[in-house]
Amino acid sequence: MFNVYQPSGAIGFKTLPLIIAGIFLTIVLAFVYQFLLEWIPLIYVNFLLTLGMGIGVGMIGSFVVKSGHCRNWLIAGLVGMIFFLSGLGAKYWFQYQRMTQELVGLWTEQIESDPNIPATEKESELDFRKQNFTFLMHIGVRVNQGWVVGKGNGAPLSGIFVYVIWLIEAGIIGYFAVTAPVATAKEPYSEKMIAWADEAQVVMTLPITDPEMVSKIESASSVDDLLEIPIPINDQSTQFAIYTVNSIPGEEFEDAYLSVDLITYSVNKKGEQETKTRSLVAHAVMSADKRKQLIENAELLQEAIAEYRASLLEDAAKLESHDEKSGDA
Repeated sequence: MFNVYQPSGAIGFKTLPLIIAGIFLTIVLAFVYQFLLEWIPLIYVNFLLTLGMGIGVGMIGSFVVKSGHCRNWLIAGLVGMIFFLSGLGAKYWFQYQRMTQELVGLWTEQIESDPNIPATEKESELDFRKQNFTFLMHIGVRVNQGWVVGKGNGAPLSGIFVYVIWLIEAGIIGYFAVTAPVATAKEPYSEKMIAWADEAQVVMTLPITDPEMVSKIESASSVDDLLEIPIPINDQSTQFAIYTVNSIPGEEFEDAYLSVDLITYSVNKKGEQETKTRSLVAHAVMSADKRKQLIENAELLQEAIAEYRASLLEDAAKLESHDEKSGDA
């Protein structure tokens, strides 16, 4: 079997300071996130905000992994979990502080207008209430309040439903926070050049006109087998094999990594186009010579397809000319 890229598991020395910076950025993002949640208290909009928060945390994690040259997917997953917990924890803490400030304003008015509290004890009474309003009490208030779904007064969504929604929120943010940096850590990396092979070039789009073509690609035992491109019967197909080469920018004489994905187009019952992608080959290591050969083969294939299309046009022209002569006769 041909060589397939495997992460070395190494960790760049910049990873740790970048994690610290990433935590700070995640906390800032969490502040903006909770502010928007409070400013737009619509559960449908909140779902989109949660999606945005998850993608944002995932992007921070991917940036830290890539900039820190982290090729260890376990560490990358840990980085994502750290950012996930930092972001979610900061969000709840900021909400707690916001509610405390709102209650302080309410308590101040109550205390100032209460004749039963001596003037000398008003400040201490306010401090006592602030100190006794714990984080768990804040959670209890939010669970009881919940959200309103629908227009006007709508239907209240509180109690156990609040915990369910929080669980969904954690799942969405956690998914992006962990999977994004893990995927980044698994991307091709040249230990020789100390650089990511993140320049992706689609070298060829191969029409699949026979199931045997897919079998031939999947059963390849060497890069040479992959370069023996099966010739399609024609260029009319709903399936295409996409040959993508990942390489180090500006280093065309170094090893590259070939991936082949099968893309299938179909139309559902609603008349909408659907696309399905399946990986046939993932990051097969190929030398600069093999990469050059693949590009040459792709060019030959394009020439063959161009000739096939030209022959179709020529046949159509001959048929039209024949019909015209028959009509004149």
